[in-house]
Amino acid sequence: MVATNVSSRGEERRLGWSSITAGIGDGVVAVALPLLAAKATADPLRVASVIAAQHLPWVLVSLGWRRVAGDRRTVLGLVDTTRAMILGLLGLAVVLGHDSLTMIQVAAFAVGLGEALTDSAETETDDVTGLSTRGMVGLAVVGLPLGGALYEIFPATPFLFDVLAFTLASMFALVVTTPHGAPPVEESLPLVPAMPPAARLTIAAVTTASLAASAVLGVLVLFALRDLGLGAPAFGLLLAGLAAAATVGGLVAPEIGHVLGIRTGLIVALAFGAAGDLAAALVADVRLPWLSAGALGVTAAAGMVVAVLGRAQLQRVSGTAPLPAVLGLLHLLSWAAIPVGALAGGLVARQTSVATAVVASAGVWLVGAALASSSPVGALQKSS
Repeated sequence: MVATNVSSRGEERRLGWSSITAGIGDGVVAVALPLLAAKATADPLRVASVIAAQHLPWVLVSLGWRRVAGDRRTVLGLVDTTRAMILGLLGLAVVLGHDSLTMIQVAAFAVGLGEALTDSAETETDDVTGLSTRGMVGLAVVGLPLGGALYEIFPATPFLFDVLAFTLASMFALVVTTPHGAPPVEESLPLVPAMPPAARLTIAAVTTASLAASAVLGVLVLFALRDLGLGAPAFGLLLAGLAAAATVGGLVAPEIGHVLGIRTGLIVALAFGAAGDLAAALVADVRLPWLSAGALGVTAAAGMVVAVLGRAQLQRVSGTAPLPAVLGLLHLLSWAAIPVGALAGGLVARQTSVATAVVASAGVWLVGAALASSSPVGALQKSS
């Protein structure tokens, strides 16, 4: 029994290290891909297409990943090995000067597919919180700052580094000896369940917030480089700061719901998202870039509050609709809004300017606030 427990703890550590190293690789490439895209083209829409390509697989995987999921050791191992190979080829192309935007988009799609499959595989483990937390720590604390620093050395460096990171992640997963098969597929639920108006409006508000956030995400690298005058290392730190702000938002969201009530808290968070983006555009200045960065942090925190309170609100107003189906629809639409929003932000920036796209996103946040305000008051009660 003791030997079994020791072996189990050893395998948990290996899965943990796989999550950490993969998270570091995810963070590095999250910084390097937008920077490489901005180097390849000055067109905001084409830059945004890289962000859209990276997030599109999440929609596809959320629709049907269970149909292809198998032993999670194999999924993690193959996914991370594939990412290592693709990013290695991209890094080699950058070294030789043969990289192209199409190649960057393909790599972004492959990286996003790996992220989605890895996240899904880890979600089905017994230690979902532990694995997810380790991966996020690796991404935000190490990967994002490191990605900017490595890119500053040479644009190919972060991609070549990720060959090592994802290879290690694959090895840690594949040396686990205990099978971790996927659970049986649950009974199918309606993709669009019948819901009361309050639930539909909540989903619309949260999806609108996702559109607004991704519109800025699609052109964020251009905003950082052009409007704020940041270099690659500072861009990595900016992304790390936004990740930290989102974490804070997730931590304080329950207290906001408790103090203000879920409906009011959701509306206030949406309004803060608008205020953050508007302030970020208005105070953008290469001499004081961190004022704008701080405003973007407010929006990042507000976005996480919206996600948490939106889910909580749905649990209260879904009526007789199956809650898993309602939440599944929320997640699907929120993920689908990211590539759509990124391309919309790129299009607005192409026609006007990057700063104008950031201002326009503030208006989208306000649309979300209006939708949340339209939700029937009687359907919600103040959180106790």
